[in-house]
Amino acid sequence: MLTLINSMYQFSEKFSTFCNSEKLRQELGLNILGIINTISRKDFIFQEFNNCVKENNIRKIEDIKLETLDLLILYAHYILEDNVISNEKLEDFSFLKLLFKIKEGDFRKYKNIEIKEILKKQFIRAYSDQRIDNEEEMQSVNLQSLFDLSYDEFENLKKEEVINALLNGANPKDLDIAKIPKGFNF
Repeated sequence: MLTLINSMYQFSEKFSTFCNSEKLRQELGLNILGIINTISRKDFIFQEFNNCVKENNIRKIEDIKLETLDLLILYAHYILEDNVISNEKLEDFSFLKLLFKIKEGDFRKYKNIEIKEILKKQFIRAYSDQRIDNEEEMQSVNLQSLFDLSYDEFENLKKEEVINALLNGANPKDLDIAKIPKGFNF
């Protein structure tokens, strides 16, 4: 696991552009905006982040978990505008989860509705042509990784769109599924 003490990280241009967006500034509180200003500089330095957290009277980063999850949800929407999760975007998102101490299960526990909304939109797009290509398979893996979902959780969330694709004549072999969803009969 990456240690953050004395570490530097350089966020992508995509993240910097996102941090300067008006939508972000409208959606988030002042505490988190101060932190975003600190981390979105060219080279992120952990000690500067730590100092900013203290200056904003935040005892520990977990105390603003909901705000940091909101930030990550907004960033997920932003990076998915072009329907591609590049390695660069995935690295930024993973670093933010590490930085904000987001644990596996936090998205499902605190932002379940929001992640379902994001995933549904992506599944509709992916399954609309009743075929999942290699690029869409990789996108699915990256989506699962963004929100720290187990294989079973992810399969369950995409079940409705898989069934819709099957009802519209899709060949199960073309859908990147391990098995036909329970309750579905040809």
